[in-house]
Amino acid sequence: MSKVSLRPMRADDADAVAALHATSWRSAYRGMLSDQYLDHEVDADRRSVWRERLQGPDAAAAFGIVAEDAENQMIGFAYVMPAHDPEWGTLVDNLHVHPDAKGGGIGRRLLQAVARELGPAHAQPLFLWVLDANEPAKRFYARMGAEFTDQGMSTPFGGTSLPKWRCVWRDPQALLSDD
Repeated sequence: MSKVSLRPMRADDADAVAALHATSWRSAYRGMLSDQYLDHEVDADRRSVWRERLQGPDAAAAFGIVAEDAENQMIGFAYVMPAHDPEWGTLVDNLHVHPDAKGGGIGRRLLQAVARELGPAHAQPLFLWVLDANEPAKRFYARMGAEFTDQGMSTPFGGTSLPKWRCVWRDPQALLSDD
């Protein structure tokens, strides 16, 4: 893969983040979510969500990191909500890599960038939720050292609730061991 650079997510990234998010969901969630939602509704849904998150009044409560290729095209992103849960700590609310760029180490680099951004003084665990049926993502998180702690149900998206797993890194700095 050509050169990949990381940078902080900005408010003006909202539409590009939404487009990549929708592309990722169409690839990963086909067969889990309805074709109607993935083919006709996901773009507008994600655009609304990301404009609110990055341009709304609560935008400062979280941070994001964007991965770009040599042509400055967004090919991945992570979005993080520090101190989201009193027990489980900081939530990686989204981690997505463009389907054509998977397997190139971008997801690993994004998670490592999150750990670096949080810093060694960050005393909370880092966690995310992964859909049970998303086997490639579950394998990736397992390779990254996540502990699968408990199962739940997703909030409805695309009209569907699905089983999901909490993945936890009790010491986020351990993500940097392969740096």
